Amino acid sequence: MKLFNITLKTGLLRSDGWATRYALFPALLVFGWMTAVAVFGSSDVLVWALSNAGRLALLAGAALALWVVPGMALISLFWRDHTLSTIERIGVAWGVGAALPPILLLPADLASLPWNRITTLAYVVLAASIWLITIRRRTKASVHAPPDNSTNRRTDPGVVVALMIGLLALALLARLYTTRDMLVGSNVDSYHHTLIVQLLIERQGLFQSWEPYAPLATFTYHYGFHANAAFVHWLTGTPAPRAVVEVGQMMNAATLLAVFVLAVRLTGSAIAGVWAALVVGFYNTLPAFLTFWGRNPFVTSHIILVAVLIVWMAAIEAPRRDWRLMALAGIVSAGLALSHYQTTILAAPMLLIYLVAFRLHAAPRDILATLGRATIIGAVALALILPWLLNVTGGYLDRNVAHATRPEAAAGQILAAAVPSIAPLYLKSPVIAAALIGALLAARQRAWRALLLAGWVLTSLVIAMPHLVGLPGTGVVQGDVVAMMLYLAVAPLAGITLASICDMLERMTARLAVFPIAAVIIFVSAWGAGWQRDLVPSYMRMVTPADAQAMEWIRAHTPPDARFIVNSHPIYGGDMIVGTDAGWWLPFFTGRQTNVPPMTYGSELGADPQYGTEIHTLARDLRRRPLTDEGAARIDLTLPETIDRLRDAGYTFVYSGAQSIAGPGGIPAPDRIDTTRLRESPHFRLVYDAGGVEIFELVTR
Repeated sequence: MKLFNITLKTGLLRSDGWATRYALFPALLVFGWMTAVAVFGSSDVLVWALSNAGRLALLAGAALALWVVPGMALISLFWRDHTLSTIERIGVAWGVGAALPPILLLPADLASLPWNRITTLAYVVLAASIWLITIRRRTKASVHAPPDNSTNRRTDPGVVVALMIGLLALALLARLYTTRDMLVGSNVDSYHHTLIVQLLIERQGLFQSWEPYAPLATFTYHYGFHANAAFVHWLTGTPAPRAVVEVGQMMNAATLLAVFVLAVRLTGSAIAGVWAALVVGFYNTLPAFLTFWGRNPFVTSHIILVAVLIVWMAAIEAPRRDWRLMALAGIVSAGLALSHYQTTILAAPMLLIYLVAFRLHAAPRDILATLGRATIIGAVALALILPWLLNVTGGYLDRNVAHATRPEAAAGQILAAAVPSIAPLYLKSPVIAAALIGALLAARQRAWRALLLAGWVLTSLVIAMPHLVGLPGTGVVQGDVVAMMLYLAVAPLAGITLASICDMLERMTARLAVFPIAAVIIFVSAWGAGWQRDLVPSYMRMVTPADAQAMEWIRAHTPPDARFIVNSHPIYGGDMIVGTDAGWWLPFFTGRQTNVPPMTYGSELGADPQYGTEIHTLARDLRRRPLTDEGAARIDLTLPETIDRLRDAGYTFVYSGAQSIAGPGGIPAPDRIDTTRLRESPHFRLVYDAGGVEIFELVTR
């Protein structure tokens, strides 16, 4: 069987005529998009792009240097006879490149070798050298080799290359514009993401202690995204808070490449891939909306997941056992495991479905050979991540899994994983409808590879809701985690439908079909840039300019050992508390400690074994109600017993930020410190009041 040698029965796969009629697409796209963006009232996007051209070029260069070039180098070394087209190769290389930083930091940590700017530059130079050397060798070899008439190697029409590069650039521009003035990432997750990146930078690699930011003594959190953000810092000098935001948006834009690769590899249609990229980049709410929640590690794992699927398929289907290709599959799988635990869990059944479908009617000998290759790949991945697996046992991961799968938690997971909640937030209804039609078209043509996409969707839903088929494990993978990654499989299925519609237009009026197609691409991309421009509302941005000024005041006017009471609220049924305004970020920006640790205190060991219990006890006492009651509470710190409690615990200041994370998608009604009572109390003195930020000092007895 030829590797990935499939073709859906659609006229769009014929190259005759299309290249000529689509020749004007790139020019039409650029001109039409600029015009349409202005018409939609988003001309400020273009102005911003021009005024920040240098910064945008730096970020694009970082993406090429850190992800595309290293990925290309590994593909050149380990997958020499690949059949990837130009855009496919870039998409797979991005995923491979994103998998490498967490892998590199692990042996460096074991050998006590610091990773910093110098090693990052050396890594980039080495990767570029390997890639260029392999290109040169292949060029020389091709000059002396006889003509190759093989049709295995795919070649995208130039228009497809131009379209995808254009759409990728537009998506990257739209994503970065969305977060252009954000001082830190949005929502509650961004705080610990930023701390991890900062600690990787400061410790020049992996770490255990979270000091001076939090009294935590282990590090077992998946760190693939954070390693990539640290690499961007080392290469470009971008501060950790902005690296978290910008790397997250670059990975988000790269999802266009990911769905394009899946669509082309599994359907055989480059046009279906373009439509899938358009849906993901500009029409569907996700993945663009993931930045609203600050789920940057998750979207990074999606890019790596696609590379895992593609390289696994290549290694399994190679005519002969290819040790290099199996090693590459193991390397990328290891990178995925270090990047996101739940995505890795979901990847396993996806690969299993593929293996079953591929060898459904095979002879026992072939089945054993396939299992042998899968075992080798798994062994390579396990060997690479074994030190990290041993490290993970030092945290609370096993306890948390057991806690999440307890009966009362499982009941909540069943509700959280409800299928009706998928539309319209995770997948828009027209996208679902187009995907269903695409699945029917693939079934009619018996295109089993395309049907893998539908199988992966169903399997992912079952993993989130195993109780539906009588299996245990509800709660191991959260329902929203599954819902957030459905776009990866659904968009290529929708691309089949849209490609078939284009095929119909081609058959009806070949010369005029290009115009409605161009109009749709221009309209959708311009419209998408419009709705993404204000994707993160003000209430999801904890740190405001007013808070930044207040933190400068704190650094200048409070002692280094000052401890602050800040706003917080319980989440996850009272299992955890989180900060609700910029006060949570005080340890990062000012070095002053607060009563609210980063969310990772739920998965890491504290320097004091009772640390988590003490945090929860204080939060419960301050709000004067159980943490399981997630209703809004007005916190009165002026009560005599509360004042004594604060003094005994060493808290000397109170911080109330300018913007509380209160609104749809955040915390609808968070607890809030009653600053009016503080102003009236003789035990507290207002020492700062500007821009909505209030800082009080607890008066000495």
